[in-house]
Amino acid sequence: MRRGTTPTIVFTLPFNVSEINNVEIYFSQDDELLLTKTMDECVLAGNTITVTLSQQDTLALDELKTEIQVRFMFNDGSVEATGTAKTKIQKILKDGEIYGN
Repeated sequence: MRRGTTPTIVFTLPFNVSEINNVEIYFSQDDELLLTKTMDECVLAGNTITVTLSQQDTLALDELKTEIQVRFMFNDGSVEATGTAKTKIQKILKDGEIYGN
């Protein structure tokens, strides 16, 4: 993942997402939670959860290792979380957002 970009991240789960009542996706660096994406910001279909980060989201992340975790509540009220995935945030040469004409 590169700062200042708009990556789409797809999480594949071992069950159908119709069993989910709520979901949050967390992005953490150096044990500090920097970004949370809610169910309203995700697309749930089949056994996948898809979220697209904005330029502003990725600019909030430093060039460090980032941990990502999905936590979800099932329709019966039970709550589970995935293990953490780790990725390195890569730099861009010019900081800030880029806009269209």
